[in-house]
Amino acid sequence: MDSNQLSEILCMVALKKVPPDIVISNATVFNSITGEFLKGQSIWIKDGWIAYVGPERDPVIGDNTQVIDAQEKVILPGLIEGHTHIMNLTGLEEFVRHVIPSGTTTVITETIELATVAGIDGFKYFINAMRDQPIRFYHTIAPLCGLTSQEEIHAPRAEAYRQFFRDPQCLGLGEVYWANMFLEGEQGERVRDLAAMARSYGKLVEGHTAGASDNKLQAYTALGVSSCHEPITEKEVVERLRLGYWVMIRQGGIRKELDEVAGVFKKGIDTRRIILCTDSMDPEGFISEGYLDAAVRHAIKLGIRPAQVYQAVTINVAEHFGLDRMIGSITPGKQADLVMIPGAEKYLPELVMCRGKVIYRDGKALVRPRKESYPRHMFDTVKIDSFSIPSLPEKGKARVMELVSRLVTKEGVMNIGDKADWKDVNLLLALERTGSRGTFLGLIKGFGLREGACGSTMCWDTPDMIVIGRDIESMEMVVERLRELGGGAVVAIKAQMIAEYPAPLCGVVTLDSMETARNRLQHLEESLKRLGVPWEKPLLTLNTLGTAAIPHLRITHHGYVRLRDRAVLPLEI
Repeated sequence: MDSNQLSEILCMVALKKVPPDIVISNATVFNSITGEFLKGQSIWIKDGWIAYVGPERDPVIGDNTQVIDAQEKVILPGLIEGHTHIMNLTGLEEFVRHVIPSGTTTVITETIELATVAGIDGFKYFINAMRDQPIRFYHTIAPLCGLTSQEEIHAPRAEAYRQFFRDPQCLGLGEVYWANMFLEGEQGERVRDLAAMARSYGKLVEGHTAGASDNKLQAYTALGVSSCHEPITEKEVVERLRLGYWVMIRQGGIRKELDEVAGVFKKGIDTRRIILCTDSMDPEGFISEGYLDAAVRHAIKLGIRPAQVYQAVTINVAEHFGLDRMIGSITPGKQADLVMIPGAEKYLPELVMCRGKVIYRDGKALVRPRKESYPRHMFDTVKIDSFSIPSLPEKGKARVMELVSRLVTKEGVMNIGDKADWKDVNLLLALERTGSRGTFLGLIKGFGLREGACGSTMCWDTPDMIVIGRDIESMEMVVERLRELGGGAVVAIKAQMIAEYPAPLCGVVTLDSMETARNRLQHLEESLKRLGVPWEKPLLTLNTLGTAAIPHLRITHHGYVRLRDRAVLPLEI
């Protein structure tokens, strides 16, 4: 059925000449455009689309018309996730299974995780897996920004991105680290070319402005960047709103910003460019908190008006991505994505509808995810046939990565020959694990590991395996076990395996259920805490040591990298 035929049918339903498929009566409907909760409303649905929404008008009830009495409960548009990473430790099927009860009917995701190590196939197979699912998926195609060009070895040529920008499900270029946009030489040119290409196809360029200020922020904005999910203070939120950004506030598994920025909603400024997102949720969060629904509940708990909260997860997101012609509001001509909740301040989905089909009701999912499949070579990405850990010099000054917080680092100096300088210092290994065989041994201070070693292949923005250890034997055991598992995370003491998290799909995604993944992850992180690591979510600390997204000193298989000037630095000074 084409759009003209659909419009004709919806028109006939609204005129009571054709019976609707579904009638929802006696509802309080949230109008996301005006921010009103309208009582005594009826919604008429035909072929998965809304034909009428308004006061009760005695619709034509056909033999096959389903009538749902809302009993004065609130009906919202289906929630829209504006920025997330589906492949955060677990796979797509488990993601869908746990998102359906949240009332999230549309998800816009980044696509970086598999492509970092599998290149163009990582994009293609992931995008294909999202098609024909019970909920609606869109994506932004990742620019694959690395610390240096050596971390971008699997990134497709810029011209290869055209096929993705032509796809209607692709809404734009994924988050571009601002500093990478300004790099000189081929690395920076590639990212700027991708941004220009995205705009030429009428697509968005999604931003990442953490650390950008003053002229740099202005210059980055001038390159056509449309949104940012990095503001962590009220000042940063307002600053970016004034520059025309759609500002995404994170409340998920990586960071939770709502408590710090909630005051923005009470400043009397227009909040229709504010979006609430998760930026991903980990297995523990999915099970103990929920998904975007958890963010909604917390926002309401903080005293933000429910209308503002619901706009931030419906119409605001739809308008930013140009999807408001189809979703984001309960109005005629829009798809019937709906959530029924007990009341405006009590977000507990009782019924969820996507494309006019009830997918969740009374605590039970009524649909299942479509099974995903990937080629064999994407399970063979830890290619370490033989390796040797470089030795440290016996004396002299050396650079050390110092943890300022669980994510932010700085460059420090220590005397290798002075035992006092070794307090709270661990060995830090970066090993390219997809075949190029580069290896660098550095030092890290403040991680807190007192015994053994831990390592991961689930590291952000890099094909490297990163290992932190107290001794070489434990580190070698970690590397070997990660090779056997095909990737994931491991904790070992000498030859004894303490905990592991298998993630064989490109070395970043587990095949386990969400529940099993949660249990494995909890055991691994509790093991690290028993071994002295003080940080919340210590695996996240490890996984971010090779990303260009977080300052100030990072590590790669060919040296430390100082983000300020992207200088590659050796261990010895």
